[in-house]
Amino acid sequence: MTLNNIFENENKTKQYDASVKPVVAIDMTECKEADKPRMIALVNNLAQSSCGLETLQIAAENGFKFSFFEPGVRCCGACDEAGHWVRLNPEESDSKLVGTLCHECRHAGQFVRGAHEAFGVMDVRSELISFRAMEADAQTYAITACKELALQGDTKPYEIFKSRYPEIESAFSLAYQKEGEINHTVMTATFEGWYDQKRTKTVYEEAYQIEPMTKEIYEIKQGKEPTLFYNKQTMSAEEAIAMAGWTKNGNYYINDPKRLEGGKFLDVAEQAMDDMNDFFKLRKELTGMEPDPSLRSIPTRPDYMKRERPKMGEKPISGMFEEKKNNIRKIAELKAVRSGR
Repeated sequence: MTLNNIFENENKTKQYDASVKPVVAIDMTECKEADKPRMIALVNNLAQSSCGLETLQIAAENGFKFSFFEPGVRCCGACDEAGHWVRLNPEESDSKLVGTLCHECRHAGQFVRGAHEAFGVMDVRSELISFRAMEADAQTYAITACKELALQGDTKPYEIFKSRYPEIESAFSLAYQKEGEINHTVMTATFEGWYDQKRTKTVYEEAYQIEPMTKEIYEIKQGKEPTLFYNKQTMSAEEAIAMAGWTKNGNYYINDPKRLEGGKFLDVAEQAMDDMNDFFKLRKELTGMEPDPSLRSIPTRPDYMKRERPKMGEKPISGMFEEKKNNIRKIAELKAVRSGR
């Protein structure tokens, strides 16, 4: 049996004490009564980590509601900006969900600090900078919390994080061994380790850029008005880091933010770039809207994985998109997790 199997089967018969109260005053009005003891156990576990406690407090103080998805949802967790909720997958193990809870609460904090998850507002370059920084930061906080728990003897959350996200854990571990403590240098190295995940970046490109574009062209062909503009806002790397790297002790990202504006931090797969160019070409033909000039500044990398998906203008695959566009970010997490991210 693999490490994943052991940890993910660990709570099949686990019992939770219904008399225990949460150490952070979370809103569980959307959580089923039967699920509340488990949610409280997860919250109290994460709160034993200082950075986990910080993320929980920010989400709770800003009114985010905590609950579980219905069975059958494949993503590990999600945080919704508009609905102000954090949800976890009940079919995942507690060892996995501790890190996921920290990750999603960190997204809540990002939204509090002005981040947004709407698509087609910023130009593509800014989307890549912003959305990737949000994910890199959320994972930095998740592994930091897991490590803090491991140092207290609760090693399972860290071990499951390591098995799921080896590139991030490797960056964290190497920096931690050198520094001997969790500090801003370690967190910066961990943040940048997120960008070493070629598969994950490919998955996010599809979910953040290609899938919305595919749906947009199809709907324009059906007579609907455009909804993605890619010319309303921009975001620089400095602005993304100011939003994503915040801590109560100052921003943890100590390198030059401009690093995020090139190389592995900005590149997209060749197929993704081809698809985006097709989108803007077709959109101009259909609407007269000019292409996004920021594409010219985005480098490409060889395709890491080949995917079969509809071409621009074809009908999207059933189930490829959720009803709410802002939830495409959650689809990205589910795909990445199931592909071994």
